[in-house]
Amino acid sequence: MQNKKLSYLSKLPETGFPFITLYLHVNAHEYLEQKEKDRIFIKNSFQEAEKKLHNKNDREKLISLRKDAEKIMYFLENKLISKAHGAAIFACDKLGVFEVFHSIMPFENSFAVNSIPHLKQLAYHFDECENALVVMTDKQNTRIFNVRLGGFIFDEIDMKHEIHGFHKKGGWAQMRYQRHIENQAHTHFKEVARITSEMLDNNSYDNLIIIGQHYEVKNLQTLLPKRINLKTIDINSLDMRENINHILEKIISDLHENEIHKEIKAVENIIETSPINSTLGMQDTIRLIEEGRADTIVIPGYKTYQGWKCNGCLYVAKDQYQPGCPECNGNYRETDLVEEIIRLTVQNNGKIEMVKDTAAEKLEKFEGIGALIRY
Repeated sequence: MQNKKLSYLSKLPETGFPFITLYLHVNAHEYLEQKEKDRIFIKNSFQEAEKKLHNKNDREKLISLRKDAEKIMYFLENKLISKAHGAAIFACDKLGVFEVFHSIMPFENSFAVNSIPHLKQLAYHFDECENALVVMTDKQNTRIFNVRLGGFIFDEIDMKHEIHGFHKKGGWAQMRYQRHIENQAHTHFKEVARITSEMLDNNSYDNLIIIGQHYEVKNLQTLLPKRINLKTIDINSLDMRENINHILEKIISDLHENEIHKEIKAVENIIETSPINSTLGMQDTIRLIEEGRADTIVIPGYKTYQGWKCNGCLYVAKDQYQPGCPECNGNYRETDLVEEIIRLTVQNNGKIEMVKDTAAEKLEKFEGIGALIRY
């Protein structure tokens, strides 16, 4: 299911006023140093955008741009979440739009002023990093992290059961006390298993990641239902006292590894499926998307592809074979086809799989794009 924010942005009307898309690498590890780099990047980007509007002598658009610049700078100074590694801001004062997305993955610094929001990096993040419930546990303490789709955390639940140290006396007393300790630990793991199962059953989590020492993780897994254990994509041993940024880095690494396998499978599925159920190549894929027949689009995450778009009916094409639009005879303008494809796909409730490395190499043999057909 597409993220609501991505869906909302894709359905915004095109505007003749500046629509700003800003992606930032915030870098929580080196926050102050990165903050200065970002400040310079944003300042230079806005100066360049203002210069273009000055040259066009378009005062109303210039005022709209400056209002958005003020909002963005205020947000970055006062409301940016310190744990984030990336931030995406979408702003258009004339449309009353100001949307922010925090990410635990860094974005590549990018600034665009256009008639529509640029969604490629946001879509890539949503696809690259799925939902995960992360359970970090030992026999006494548990931390549960809710990592959202492609982006920021997080609801954190901390659980603790008091378990006393070993009894110093020997004999039967010590054995009884040891059993008491084991029973308390079992009660703790049972409660963790209950909460984990409820959260996975009642929410749309794609994956479960369990962190802890091997024997303690096994104690928890024996209490989890089979349907829950099947969602486990990784088990690793980090200490409960680990720094939160280190924990998040390991989680993202696990999710990336899982995503690589999914990407290769998605590309192979399109290439090997009957032409009745799939298509390859840019123009055929665009037509399917416009007709609302594309179920899943697969495209490399780094891809940019210049094409043409009609000013009138918004017809999109890979090549320009004639002076006017074949649909309405309107004028063409250049556009980034990948941005158009992402926007149209989300509008039509299609899914987007953005691939890299081996999966992307396989797809590049077919113009770097393909789709599974809905009907």
